[in-house]
This record gives sequence, structure tokens and C-alpha cells, in this order.
Amino acid sequence: MFNRLLQLYPNSISTHKPLANPNYIWLQSDSNYIGIPKSNLSEAERSLLLALFPIENVGKQPPLSALANEWHDYLINDGQLPSTHSVRIRFIHFSISNIRDEFPFDEWEEALKSLFPNEVIIIPFNSGQGVIIEEQSNVSITEEELFSAIQAFESDFFFKTHFYIGRFQEPGPSLKSLFSLEQSFLELSLTEHPEERIVTREKLLPLFLYQMIPNAEKNIMFADVHSLLKDDIELAETIKVYIENQSNATLTAKQLFMHRNSLQYRIDKFIEKTGIDIKTFHGAFFAYLACLHIDEK
Repeated sequence: MFNRLLQLYPNSISTHKPLANPNYIWLQSDSNYIGIPKSNLSEAERSLLLALFPIENVGKQPPLSALANEWHDYLINDGQLPSTHSVRIRFIHFSISNIRDEFPFDEWEEALKSLFPNEVIIIPFNSGQGVIIEEQSNVSITEEELFSAIQAFESDFFFKTHFYIGRFQEPGPSLKSLFSLEQSFLELSLTEHPEERIVTREKLLPLFLYQMIPNAEKNIMFADVHSLLKDDIELAETIKVYIENQSNATLTAKQLFMHRNSLQYRIDKFIEKTGIDIKTFHGAFFAYLACLHIDEK
């Protein structure tokens, strides 16, 4: 039924958690949610859909500071862009899963802020999602530092945290659109790679582009590779991990618990079977998308 709704309302979004966005109505079926823009629905349609797919709530939002409230109003509603002392800022989006009924947001916010060398603004959208706004300075938190903090958080607070780290950008007319795009990137990661704790634009772009290809065209484009490898899924997974590791054979062999010579044999076997030279940029990019297609099948 949800797939049918997504077809009927192509501007809808599908998520694991409803976002605190007043421009959408949220429908729930089991553990999935779909947000449909209110502007796409008549009053009769809204009433019918909410009756068929009732949702308890979209999560309570903790109290906000004056500045955080300005940012929330800008990002979620139609507010004005708040003034910032920095020329460039970035969004670090977060999503928390396995939350207990009584989530100590104040404690978690204090612990999170302590990680950053400079003051940051934390804006929760509901009890499990939000965004951190960081101004660019001489020292910024690194991906490695954030990953170490995640491990400590999971030990102290008993839940899982996922981050999407955006790029520093100059505030301007496209900032709100960038925010929405990055939100969709985080949701894509939560759906397709829930084991990943930290993701970036570079990590997710191939998957994002792959999902933009219509299914019928995917089936045609990758048909030959799928036919050759459908009985050797392990080979496709090996090549996928190898490309994800920037063609680093040592790192890939260690991650897959295999001898480097065995890995090289699989790489040569893949090139021989498919005719795709994954040692080139274009060959590696196409092969990676083909491996995503095999995973999907």
C-alpha cells in the first residue's frame, strides 16, 4: 500500500521516523512512515489517509534557546535565515535509535557540545532526530573524533547514534535546499546501511545516483553483469568492498578475512568474467553500481 501511495504522491518521502515538519502529514504502517506534502492533498484525502494510517505523534521537541528556535523556524517553517558570525557553516545531522522512554536529552546535548572545540547550536526536531549547526573555524571536529564519541555515547546512554556530516557552505538562498537534500541522504543511509554510524556526501553519492535510475533501465543496464554474477554473489560483494576501500587490497583482504592472493584472484576473475577493468575510475564506478544492483536483486 505504501508503494502505491508513493506512486500517487511522488513528492512524498519514506522514513523510519517521522520528521517534525509541519508541511507534511505522516502516515504509519508497522515500523515505516510516509510523509505526504499537505499541499498535495485535499481535506477529504487527508481525513481518509489519517483514518487508514493513524500515527500516534511525531515526537516531542525539547525546549530550544532563542537562537536555536530561529534556526528551527528557518529550516522547518518559513522563517528568515538567522544571522551568523561565520562566513561558512555546516550541518551535522543526527538520528538516534533504540531510545528509552525517558531520554536524557539535556545530558546528551551537554556531552555532544563538549566534543566541539567551538560553540555549536543543536536543534532537535523530535526525540530522535535533529541537526547540529557548526560555524567554520581554524579547528573543527573530525570524522574520527566523532566516531570515537559515538562509541562512548552508546556505552553511556545505551542507544545508537547516526550522523551525516555535511560540508561547510556559505549561507545563502540555497542553504535550506541543501539542508533538505542532506536530510534525504541521512535517511538513505539509515534505510540502506543502518550499520553505518557516520556518512558523508562522498560515501552516499553512488547509492543516491543508483536509486535515481528507473528500475526498468537498471535491469537493462546491468543485465549482463547480473547474469554473469548471479550465482557468485560472494564475488560481487568482494568487488564492492574492494572499491569502497579505494582499491586498497591490503585493507580489503583484512576486512574480508582472506589472504591477499585470494583477493587478487577474485579481482582478476571479476575482470575476466565481466570485461570491466575496475582498475580505472570509470570501470570501478560502473562495477560498483552493478554490485549495488546485484545486492538489490
